[in-house]
Order: sequence, then C-alpha cells, then structure tokens
Amino acid sequence: MLTANKEIIMALRHYAILRRRVTAPVIATLALAALPAWADAPADYEQAVVGKWRLTAALDGADVTSLDEKEAQRLVGRVFTIRRDAITFGDRKCGPSEFEAESVEPRMFVREQFHADAAKLHLPSPVTVVDLSCTSVFIKNAVTLVIAWKGWFFDAVRVKR
Repeated sequence: MLTANKEIIMALRHYAILRRRVTAPVIATLALAALPAWADAPADYEQAVVGKWRLTAALDGADVTSLDEKEAQRLVGRVFTIRRDAITFGDRKCGPSEFEAESVEPRMFVREQFHADAAKLHLPSPVTVVDLSCTSVFIKNAVTLVIAWKGWFFDAVRVKR
C-alpha cells in the first residue's frame, strides 16, 4: 500500500511539473488561434466589399423600414457602389468608411441591430458583417453580399470589371 501511495504522489508531482511547463505556451497558442483571421488585416475585408454590386433580390424588410415592398422591389437591378472614399447608390452618396468587420451569429445580430428576422437572408453562420459609413453588408461569399438599405435586405452580386 505504501508503494502504491508513493507512486501516486510521484505521478502527481510529475504531472504538476509538466503542467507548469506546458501551460503558458499552450495558453499563448490557443489565444492566438482564437483571434479572428481578420483582426490584423482589415484591408482584406475592404477588398472583399469594394466594388460595384448589382442588387438581385429584395429579401426581407425590418420591422420598421423607409421603403415599402414595392419600392424595395424597384431597386432590384440597380448598382450599389462601394469605394474607399464613398458609398453611392442612386442619388445618395455617403462619406468614407472604416470597413470595420466582425464575425457574428446572424440570427441574433440581425434581430438586435436591425429588428429583423434573418431567416429569409440565407446567411452563413457565423457571417462577417462589414460596417460602412451609411449601412452594413454581410459577406455571403466572394461574389455575393447581403446589403442593408433603408430597412430592407438585398442580395447583391459583384459586377464584373
């Protein structure tokens, strides 16, 4: 019995020493891995959204909107331009953007920020949302955004250069 207790005590001491040596590097590695990929490269998201985008569908409106459904449908086919120095859509021009991006769970984010239901937006989860000077866009993939405009959400595809 005494020998078994000594072995247990030795094993616990070995584990404690090993744990002290491994803990700091493991924690540092996990912390770095947990950082979002875009945390140190905001220009990547700027490049992902800068360009001309054609609205292809009016997906859904928020609880309160500036447009009714017919007005939203009339915007389909128009081009939304995102540049570093300005955002333009029709006769509306907004100033420069910071292109701040974050990865969010769409159902909760859309409900809290836009008072809308994300179900009809068909967004991936998580999704990257980019804050522009006068609106927000959700990156579905390299060629598709969901653009929030006047309380409506629009699918938009990149216009080839």
